[in-house]
Amino acid sequence: MKSVDRSPQPEAVQKWLDAAATAMSGAASKRRDALLELESAILENIDERTADGVVTDELVNDVLQRMGDPEEVGGSMLPGSPLIPAHQTRTFVFHVMAVFAVHFFLAVGATLAGRSLGVPPLRIAPIADPKNVLELVAHALGVLFLDVGLVLATYAVLSRVGRIFRVPQSALRVTTTPRRCIEVAIFLALVFIVVNFLRDNLLAMYVPDGDGVRQVPLVGPGIADNLVWFNVWIGLSIARELGYAAWAERRHTLALDIIAGAAGLFCLLRIVATKNLVDLSGARESLGASADSVGGLLNLVFVLLALGAAALIAARTVQRAYRLALLRG
Repeated sequence: MKSVDRSPQPEAVQKWLDAAATAMSGAASKRRDALLELESAILENIDERTADGVVTDELVNDVLQRMGDPEEVGGSMLPGSPLIPAHQTRTFVFHVMAVFAVHFFLAVGATLAGRSLGVPPLRIAPIADPKNVLELVAHALGVLFLDVGLVLATYAVLSRVGRIFRVPQSALRVTTTPRRCIEVAIFLALVFIVVNFLRDNLLAMYVPDGDGVRQVPLVGPGIADNLVWFNVWIGLSIARELGYAAWAERRHTLALDIIAGAAGLFCLLRIVATKNLVDLSGARESLGASADSVGGLLNLVFVLLALGAAALIAARTVQRAYRLALLRG
């Protein structure tokens, strides 16, 4: 091996080596030897491609890019690394937060509904006494410990956890355009108009009535009971889109996004706990005995849609909170 000049090296090389060092585990002497090996490989590549002894930033960046991601390279240098390597700690915390958010909000939904949600063996039990602060905290801690165990088990089973689970900051960044944000805001405004002023006409069925037909609204009283919270959610969502259109990704727009997500979760969980979302009592003469079964089926469809939307919003809200924490850090 040719000798390598270890004189003060480009700052980019040192940053790359520092990032690789954070992903290494094991004894200090082994980490030091691995770093020296990486440093030699980088400097040799730079030396072989240097023309007239001039080292340019473009050359250094190209060599480092060819070396690969420093954390992945550093983590692969030493075998027998811990279950959660140092460079994957944030990723692990992110996954635990995401699973916990979905799990706990489903538990709140089960509590509001007064029944367990899901099917065996995946059943989310309601909180025994939600008005008792100690009971609420104990339930949240139990959910958290269970979710930590589930995520740890998943990490243990899957190989090369870093490549499978790694969430780079670029994937968390909110990338959008003012035009798209305005389009989404207009769509949300149309949803607001439909739900508040046109729902009885659009969500209706027509049944025979003598020589003509009669309009029977399908919207039950459960929708009206949650209309205020729905409007709050839509209003905050419109404000979120207008904020992204004006300022793109900033701390205050991410905070508004998180607030809108929390409002959406609260609204959807209330809908899950509400009965009579669909009311077919006015069509009982036409549908006969099947009116109750059809109404129950439509109620179930609404509940499942609300739960699915709540899970997606919970994941998005946790992602935004994690992104905000990275920006603040």
